[in-house]
Amino acid sequence: MVIKHPGQRVAIFIDVQNLYYSARNLYQAKVNFGAILKLGVFNRSLIRAFAYVVRTKTGEE
Repeated sequence: MVIKHPGQRVAIFIDVQNLYYSARNLYQAKVNFGAILKLGVFNRSLIRAFAYVVRTKTGEE
């Protein structure tokens, strides 16, 4: 349930690497980041959306 207030604003932070590997390893699926963003905003005012990835020396998770 989302509590709404007039003029409510939201920022979305997405851990791309975590979601990608979880979806791939657990469900053999791909992540729809657009759907995540839409669900997170839920008719509120989007201020900023960040998607971040941590680089590793091995290039793996």
